[in-house]
Amino acid sequence: MVPGPTNLSMGVRQAMSQPQVGHMDLDYAKEFSEVVRLARKAFRNNNGHQFVLTGSGTLAMEIAVTSIVSPGDKVLALNTGYFANRMVEINKAYGASVEEIRTEFGVSADPDEVRRKLAAGKFKAVFVTHVDTSSTTCNAVKEIVKEAKNSGSLAVVDGVCSVGGLELDFDRLGADVVFTGSQKALAAPPGTVLIAVSRELLEQMEGRKDSIRGYYLNLLRWKPYMDDPRGYFATPAVQLMQALKVALQELDKEGLDARWRRHHANAEIIREGIVSVGNRLVVREPADRADTVTGIWTKDGAAPDVQRVLRERYNIDVAKGLGENGTKMLRVGHFGNLTKEQANYFVDSFANALTGR
Repeated sequence: MVPGPTNLSMGVRQAMSQPQVGHMDLDYAKEFSEVVRLARKAFRNNNGHQFVLTGSGTLAMEIAVTSIVSPGDKVLALNTGYFANRMVEINKAYGASVEEIRTEFGVSADPDEVRRKLAAGKFKAVFVTHVDTSSTTCNAVKEIVKEAKNSGSLAVVDGVCSVGGLELDFDRLGADVVFTGSQKALAAPPGTVLIAVSRELLEQMEGRKDSIRGYYLNLLRWKPYMDDPRGYFATPAVQLMQALKVALQELDKEGLDARWRRHHANAEIIREGIVSVGNRLVVREPADRADTVTGIWTKDGAAPDVQRVLRERYNIDVAKGLGENGTKMLRVGHFGNLTKEQANYFVDSFANALTGR
C-alpha cells in the first residue's frame, strides 16, 4: 500500500513469464495494437492520439514539455508538491519562462487564482498535477483545464496518480496532454507510460518553426509506430507491454466507472478509519482528497515506527513522507486491485500499529 508501484494480479504476473518474443514479431504487433486500443478506453480518448512508451512517469512529464515548449516560452505551473515541482524543473531545463502558483502543503490550487493569473498575461501552457503523491493533494482539473483553454493556453495534466482510479475523461476534459504511469491505478508493473494528446496539439507540433528538442522524446517520431506497430522506432520493453495489456484488459472487464466507484469506496473506508483513531489527514478539505493515496500526520514524529510495525506484524507496506516530512507523515496508496476487505484490514492494522500492538 505504498503510493506505487501497486500490487499485481496473477494474470499480470504470468504475462511477464512467457517465452521471449521479438519486438518485430507480427503477433507482438497485434498485441501492441491491442494495448493502444485499451489505453484509449482507459483515458476515454476517442478523438485524440494515444501513445504508449517504455519509460517512467518522468519520461512522460518530459515529453509533455518537449512537445510544447520552445526556449523563452512563458508557462504557468501549479506547484502543489514534489512532483509538481519536478514539472517546474523540467520546464526550466528546456528553457521555458516559468511562473508558479504555489500552494500550502496539502492544499489544492484555486481555479479562481488560476483564472486571475491567466488574465494578467499570455501563457503558452498550464501544467497541473491531478494528484501529487508527495502531498496527496487532488486538484480540480476540470475547472483548471477550462480556465487554461478559455485563456488560449494549452493544458497539460499529470495523471500519474489518477488515471484509472479517479474520474478523468480525456475527450470531455479538453486537455491537450494527459499522461500516466503503468504502476499505479492501472495495476501494471512500472516501466511504461500512457499519453493522450489532443489533435490540436499534434497539429501544432507538426507546424513548429523550431524542431522538437528530443529524439526519443519526440512524439512525432513515435506516431507512425503507434499507427502501425509492424514498423520500428525503438525497442520496447516487450514483457512490460504484455503485462500492461493484461492489466488494461482487467480494467476493461471491471469497467471504468465501476473502478472509480471502488476506489472511492475504499478511500472512504481508509480515511474514516484513520480519523476514527485520532489521526489527522494531511489534506484538510474533503474536495481536495484523492481516492488513490492518503496522507496521514502521525503523532510525535512516529511515522517510521508505525511504518515498521505495519510491515513486520501486518505485512503492509506504506510510505513515509518525503523530505522534512519523513518522520511525521505516512502516505498510503489505495489504488489498483485493492479490495474492500484489504481496506478494512489496513484500518484495523493501522489502529493496532499506533499502540505498538
